[in-house]
Amino acid sequence: MPGKILEGIRVLDLSQFISGPYCSSYLADQGAEVIKVEVPPYGEAMRLFTLFDKQMSPLFSILNRNKKSITIDLSQAGAKDVFLNLVEKADVVLENFIPGTMKRWGVDYDVLVGKNPRLIYAAISGFGQTGPRSDLPAFDLVAQAAGGIMHASNITEGTPRIPFADYSSGLACALGIMQALFHRERTGEGQFVDLSMQDLMYSVNVRAQVNEFMDKARSRDLTARLLPTYNQYHTRDGKSVVLVTITENQFKRLMGVIGREELVSDERLSNVVKRMDHIEFLDEVLEAYTQKHDRDEIVKVMRENRIPCSPVVQIDEIQEDEQLAARGMFNRSFSFDDVARATIPNPVIKFSGSPADIATKAPDLGQHNEEVYAGLLSMDSDSLKKLKRRHVI
Repeated sequence: MPGKILEGIRVLDLSQFISGPYCSSYLADQGAEVIKVEVPPYGEAMRLFTLFDKQMSPLFSILNRNKKSITIDLSQAGAKDVFLNLVEKADVVLENFIPGTMKRWGVDYDVLVGKNPRLIYAAISGFGQTGPRSDLPAFDLVAQAAGGIMHASNITEGTPRIPFADYSSGLACALGIMQALFHRERTGEGQFVDLSMQDLMYSVNVRAQVNEFMDKARSRDLTARLLPTYNQYHTRDGKSVVLVTITENQFKRLMGVIGREELVSDERLSNVVKRMDHIEFLDEVLEAYTQKHDRDEIVKVMRENRIPCSPVVQIDEIQEDEQLAARGMFNRSFSFDDVARATIPNPVIKFSGSPADIATKAPDLGQHNEEVYAGLLSMDSDSLKKLKRRHVI
């Protein structure tokens, strides 16, 4: 079997929680040697959670599969020199600290690139490395709020149920690292990859964007949709289904399926732009149909007629989805303490020539100290013992 795309690439991953580890998981799945750099004696914050509740261990493995773990406390005397030796042998350094943290430890980009000009340094932060708010702490919720996503999504109470900013930032940063690696392949030059979570949330906030130049967007409040026949509808069995028509042929087929063929020739509904002014009427028409039928019955007939649709899959159903199973998305090969069953999502991107896989669950804290320090840096056992006694590693 051919090697994986990123074999031979070494990543020092200092990141914590979700965004950074999710980023490096994409690199590890494709063969990069991702070395998770953690502070002793407890490791990164998400690992600490697993000490209090072992049932969080599968989540930690979802984010940190296929990686190695070493310990080093960069705030301790002597740690900087050890870390710089590692950087000389690395291709990528990844972190998601508040900007300025690495500089305080004396290992910021300017220092690291002095040791390794080919280094790619990637940083995920709430507001980026520049600007008046760059030094502020942020988590997913802050980024979604600051990027206008919560308002655009009409979340007026509580919080988003999915940490969308964290996961999408990790994915975007992985793309940025790959682009930087491609640039280095062409030029031999490394560079700094600066990803702001607020930047990303603004970039995907299409509601804010169209509100600037579309009268129809400005005329509707945030509880109203812009697209007709693009909604969730309740079904007879107490579930829900989503139905979508964008093209004229889809709209005609939908009206035929629900027995309202006469609406195709209704002048008010003659094209998708006109239908925008009659969203509520069309919702009433479709809801009248869906409430007379069960969810799966509706999905079957819609799919037979090539009308975009889906059941609103519930949390306790998704792990049995036949399409996801056919795509090989369910990995249940690992066992965890205090957990009867845990599914780790397999790699999302499918490559024909170099398939990714999950070979190991998350490493134990410092599991690869000897391999990395003694093997990669050729440090002897006495040197390692001294570093441990001084709490450097």
